[in-house]
Amino acid sequence: MDRKYRVFVYHHTHWDREWWATMQDFRIRLVELIDELLDTLENDSEFRCFLLDGQTIVLKDYLEIRPENQERLLRFIHENRIQCGPWYILPDEFLVSGEAHIRNLMLGNRLSEQLGFTNLDVGYIPDTFGHISQMPQILHGFGIDNAMVWRGVGGSSPDFKQEFLWEAPDGTQVFTYWFPDGYYMVDFLHFDNPVKTYEETYGRVRKSIERGAPRATTDCLLMPYGGDHRLIDTRLPRLISQVNEDLNEVAELHWGTTKSFIEAVREQNPTLEVINGELRHFGAELPHMLPGVLSARMYLKRHNFIGQLAMERYAEPFSALAWLNGRKYEAKLLWTAWELLVQNHPHDSICGCSIDEVHREMLPRFAQSKQIADILTEKSVQHINSRIDTSDLGEDALAIVIHNSLSWTRSDIASVWVDRKHAIHPKSHILEDSEGVEIPFQVKDVSGMKPMTDKHFYTEISFPAIDLPGFGYKTFYLRVRETACDPKQMYVNTLQPSAKIKGSEPKSDVQVGSNTIENTYLRVEVNQRNGTLRITNKQTGHIYEDLGAFESSGDAGDTYNYAAPLIDQVLSTKNNPLKVHVSAAETGYAKVTLQVDIDWSLPKKLSDNRLSREVVYVDYHMTNYVTLAAGSNRVDVRTVWNNQAEDHRLRVLFPLGEKFRVSQAEGHFDVVEREAAVLDAGNGWPETYVPQKPQQGFVSVKGSDKGMTIANKGLTEYEMLDDEQGSLAITLLRAVGWLSREDTLIRHGGAGPETPVPEAQSRGMNEAEYAIFVHRGDWMEAKIGTEVHEYLTPSYGSVTVKHDGDLAKIGGLLDLEGNHSLMLSACKKSEKNDALLLRFWNTAKEATTATIKMKKKAQQVRYVKLNEQPLDRENVPIQADGAFTVNAKAAEIITLEISF
Repeated sequence: MDRKYRVFVYHHTHWDREWWATMQDFRIRLVELIDELLDTLENDSEFRCFLLDGQTIVLKDYLEIRPENQERLLRFIHENRIQCGPWYILPDEFLVSGEAHIRNLMLGNRLSEQLGFTNLDVGYIPDTFGHISQMPQILHGFGIDNAMVWRGVGGSSPDFKQEFLWEAPDGTQVFTYWFPDGYYMVDFLHFDNPVKTYEETYGRVRKSIERGAPRATTDCLLMPYGGDHRLIDTRLPRLISQVNEDLNEVAELHWGTTKSFIEAVREQNPTLEVINGELRHFGAELPHMLPGVLSARMYLKRHNFIGQLAMERYAEPFSALAWLNGRKYEAKLLWTAWELLVQNHPHDSICGCSIDEVHREMLPRFAQSKQIADILTEKSVQHINSRIDTSDLGEDALAIVIHNSLSWTRSDIASVWVDRKHAIHPKSHILEDSEGVEIPFQVKDVSGMKPMTDKHFYTEISFPAIDLPGFGYKTFYLRVRETACDPKQMYVNTLQPSAKIKGSEPKSDVQVGSNTIENTYLRVEVNQRNGTLRITNKQTGHIYEDLGAFESSGDAGDTYNYAAPLIDQVLSTKNNPLKVHVSAAETGYAKVTLQVDIDWSLPKKLSDNRLSREVVYVDYHMTNYVTLAAGSNRVDVRTVWNNQAEDHRLRVLFPLGEKFRVSQAEGHFDVVEREAAVLDAGNGWPETYVPQKPQQGFVSVKGSDKGMTIANKGLTEYEMLDDEQGSLAITLLRAVGWLSREDTLIRHGGAGPETPVPEAQSRGMNEAEYAIFVHRGDWMEAKIGTEVHEYLTPSYGSVTVKHDGDLAKIGGLLDLEGNHSLMLSACKKSEKNDALLLRFWNTAKEATTATIKMKKKAQQVRYVKLNEQPLDRENVPIQADGAFTVNAKAAEIITLEISF
């Protein structure tokens, strides 16, 4: 070798809080580990330091059992002999939201502040299944200018160096170290087998150095010593000393830390390659990416979407708006809900690749987090309602207040649940806005639990709520009609000719006919042979055929990887459903829903040799609820089915009608463009190329002129199919029965223990929700981003009664104006002071400017970091009318602190 290398050995454990054992099982091991660690640090000064992984929750889990050891533990942290953080938990990056990553890092900081120490400022993410494009910007927002990664990046030696600059779409760069041999190195000093000879130990160390040297950009090498749930090795100081005696001029091992290694490399200022965007690459010499976790146990992804939405779009913004109107801001409760939610975000938890008991134990955390969020939302909304002047409300009338938690003025089909005892119906009641204009509405019976009430049976009232102010509300009055309507009236607009009676003239643009629903913008027809949809965009004339066919293929993989069996049988409802039945699930002036029932049959499971699907079939019933609302340019679909087939993947297909080159999918503070073409399928690689991609809120494609966007509620995986119709495939379900298997065709070796996980087959009732947008051009040209988030974030309906108040019947916090490309990410109270915090991200890859007009004039507006510390920038100038202008670079996340 051409130089003598400095080898930084850091001793560590990678602590999966739950995985192939339960959280409590692993916690007992954790307690034993830290007990021994504290004793060793007390008694052996040569045992330098230990990394308790990149997460602080290990301290919380330990101290709940050993509170008497807090002082000892903190002493060694202050002495830098124990390190942890900066995360609260080590997350999967693709399956949780961008705001969840920010809250995760904030929780890590909160815990360290409570215990009185400073977190390790190393972006330690060694085992996540690929890395999101904006992670450098997120880390930088917490004062972290480096990262340590493994999966999703790499290349052949010596071409690919272990150090590089990782650049986010906005240009933020962090110094990044890539683990050439992974973070998991427990046997080079024979951790697990101390009877091995010293000669073998020395040989392993020497070979590791020889492998790493060509990849180094300096004379520094990093050698992790530890692995998953590994205890400490008290022999390490002596083994390092012994090996150094024989390395001579080749290298010298130092007991170091991740931070000291990074500092040593940076001191030499090496020339580093710049790598852009998400790290999600496959190759002959790359570690396993394990992307099948995007679709394992899809019910967890749906629960997580619901939980994140409840916090980010309802509980936090409404708590902040109520606080601005005099209510106490329940920060502790909000953080409790976030903590429960984030505890489900570790990469073996939200990914669905743990044992069944682990995932059963996640469900109460999801439920408790949402319970807190829902109660805080309702209390906040009712506080605002109590200040609205409804003193002119008549006897036996109700005030319905529709709240908008988005930062722009929007229209929506609003819904509110009212106690069924009021016997509300359009025949007997009239709904009016604040100007006394009648609003058409429809009703249906519903049942369920609402926060802070023991009632269970309700009437759901739905109606168009037009121009809801940004972060605002509108009040409507519901009262008994002076003269009841004709009891024969149907309250529906028909496509076919129909006899008219007094009062039955069309009240909205939505119409229904035989297998067809239509409004001003769209015509939606159900194919009675196979249940697919034909959508006509009446504005452009474009027609989209065969939308929504279901496809089932065999899955001989495991929770980590989808793997088609050697001889697969792919079945589609487009070609072979047994029966299709279309009926009216709901009709009215606000919206119409068609119920499409499809009877199908699928192979029961894989054959015993797992090389093909079994010849035995089971009945498979799918139900689509297809909704078109008045004035809407989207089609909403809710799919419900009883999964009784095993070992298969179920997807829903959306053909554009022509080939497309790229997809654009919402990610984390970024819309990521990905090529449809597959350059190398990876025959012979340790893990073959996987065409399935991650998404957050939507995926969009464009042909020569026509475009299509599919929004989703927790459907985290899609694929661009190589077919003539240019189809998108959205995964609804991936049913498998093994945590990991060694015999898949797609991956060499296992990814975890070969443990049966029958509940990953997801038998029983399943549900999925998605929406279809058809438009001209791409998603940006069609301004679909805001419309997607209006679909994902319905307005919030509430009921109040007659009372005095100081708020008008219509009110809002702000108007967001200008031809900008900003998207709201967060609205909350500042952690640092009595100020409102608004976070936006620029959806475009070019700079943008927006004007914010506040209804309540701000005293000061300034930019802050993601950790809410001030940025070294001038305060934003505020105009006389209270408006101010904000600027964002391409793909930049901006956070505004607004004081009043």
